[in-house]
Amino acid sequence: MSAENVELVRSLLPAPDVDIKALVNDEEAARRQREHVERFYDPAVQCTMRHPGRAPVSYPGGIEGLRDAWREWLRSWESYRVEIDDVLDGGERVLVVHRGSGRPEPGADVVTRRRATVWTIRNGLIVRVDFNVPYDEALVEAGLS
Repeated sequence: MSAENVELVRSLLPAPDVDIKALVNDEEAARRQREHVERFYDPAVQCTMRHPGRAPVSYPGGIEGLRDAWREWLRSWESYRVEIDDVLDGGERVLVVHRGSGRPEPGADVVTRRRATVWTIRNGLIVRVDFNVPYDEALVEAGLS
C-alpha cells in the first residue's frame, strides 16, 4: 500500500509555478481545488503547522482546517511557492522534502527555506498532515531514520 500512498501524496502537491498564497486566498480557485481533492482526505483530517520560533499549531476541522493552516502560514508572505526535492516512502507515512520560496512583501528578495511535511494515510485516506517539520524530526515521524 505504501507505493499507492506516495502516489496519492504526489498527486496533491502543487506545481512549482503555483503561487499558493493566490490559490488559498482566491475563493473560487480554493473551492475548485477542494472539490478536486476532498475525496482523498478523511473528513476529520487533522493538521499541524510549525511556525518559526513558536510551538506547533493544530488545526482541527477537516479539510477547512488545512486551508486555515495555510492561511495562517501565508499571512507573512506576499507570494509563496513550493518546489519538491524528494518524496520518501514510510509506509502509512509519506515524507515530502521541499523548498518553500516566497516574498515577504512586494519588491523584497525571495526567501527560500528547506521544509519537510509528513502525511499520514490510513485506508487510502489522508488522516493527518504535519507541515514545516524539521528534517531530522520528520525522518523519525515518518519512520525513516
